[in-house]
Parts: sequence; C-alpha cells; structure tokens
Amino acid sequence: MPASGDGGFLMGLSESLIGAARSAIVVIYNDAAYGAEIHQCGSQGLTEKPMLTPGVDFSGVARAVGAESAVIRSLSDLSALQNWIDAGARGTCVADCRMTSSVRAPWLSEWINANRARKAAVKG
Repeated sequence: MPASGDGGFLMGLSESLIGAARSAIVVIYNDAAYGAEIHQCGSQGLTEKPMLTPGVDFSGVARAVGAESAVIRSLSDLSALQNWIDAGARGTCVADCRMTSSVRAPWLSEWINANRARKAAVKG
C-alpha cells in the first residue's frame, strides 16, 4: 500500500498506481501544504504562503483518472474503503486523508533545533 504526503503526490501524480494496479490502496496524508517545508521555513520566520496547497481534492482527481476514492476525515469515513474491499478491491482506491498541519514530527523538531545550533556556532 503506497502512502504519500499531499505535496509529494502532486509532484508524482503521473507516476501513481492509478490504472496500473490490479488492487491497491493509495493513502494521501493531506494537510493542505508541503508540510515539512511549512515547519522548516516557518521556523525561520519565512512566509508559508508558497508552501500551501489549499483546496486540492485528491479524491476528485483520483475519480477523474479512473480510481475509486474517499475523503477521510474521521475513523467512520474508513467504511468507504471497507466497502471497496468488500466489493472485490479491484483497481486502485485513493484515501484522501484530511489532517491538521499543526502537528510536527519529533525528528523534524530535532533537525530544526540542530540547524539553529549549527548556524549559531558558525556566527560564533
């Protein structure tokens, strides 16, 4: 089962499994932004606007190119994936998982802090 962030999926849409797989679920972590860049650039005081991808309907895009799809906002929305599986799981089903952009992965916080410390050491 492939998974991707929304920005990564936008960049690699032409290389997706849609139409090529006999049976696949593609999970999109959709926080309406290039998430890692938001945290990295935001931590430096840079504007986040160029990194936002608001309104991209990956579920609609998936349907337009022949896949089944569902927007997932809560656990109950996963029933759409179960229905696809119960119907034979043919082709590709895209789960457009809408999520918050306010959560930062612990490793990213560590990287940001290490980068700040390195820059401070260079400035001396």
